[in-house]
Amino acid sequence: MIGLIIGPQGSGKGTQAELICKEFGFQHTSMGDLLRAEAKKNNTQGKLIRDLQKKGELVPTKITNDLAESILKKEKNVLLDGYPRSEDQAEHLLSTHKIDFVIVLEISKDETIKRLEKRRMCTATNKIFISDKITAQDISECKKIGGEIIQREDDKPKAILERLNIYHKETKPLLKKYHSQNVKLIKINGEQKVSKVYSDIKKELKKIIN
Repeated sequence: MIGLIIGPQGSGKGTQAELICKEFGFQHTSMGDLLRAEAKKNNTQGKLIRDLQKKGELVPTKITNDLAESILKKEKNVLLDGYPRSEDQAEHLLSTHKIDFVIVLEISKDETIKRLEKRRMCTATNKIFISDKITAQDISECKKIGGEIIQREDDKPKAILERLNIYHKETKPLLKKYHSQNVKLIKINGEQKVSKVYSDIKKELKKIIN
């Protein structure tokens, strides 16, 4: 079974994906995490990805398709987070795999910006923190395993706006394509508390997953 979880940056896709995968047995596949791992490599592709991420631009379709396929070919139940993001990526996925459902987390532009400006990440684990809730223990634990807590390049103001523009211009319109393929669309208010968002998702998923 293959599901997608989409929404603007800061909508809580990663948090909800982890909860879904723990309960329903999916493999959480975050394209952002896959790309960040590639970006750390000292090769041409790694440098290209690093440069594009700093600008908030999309990585070439072939790279993202290949990374997604590397997971899909070995896992039976996958929840894709952050992929597809463009029409050509969606066409590739739909032409090679059956998509069972799409979870859409909906939040406003103002809420997106407010959340992302506070978001920080441990470079060693990719764990996300909120700037005004980071503790000395968080900093120590991240440092202990060779990382540091930083603001990601794609969470800085200019990149946030660029990524939002891409989402509304290229990713959100894909919902019509999924609908035309009879893929189940699950639209959720992402501005609620984490527990309420998950409760709403779980209720809908139970109608699909036996």
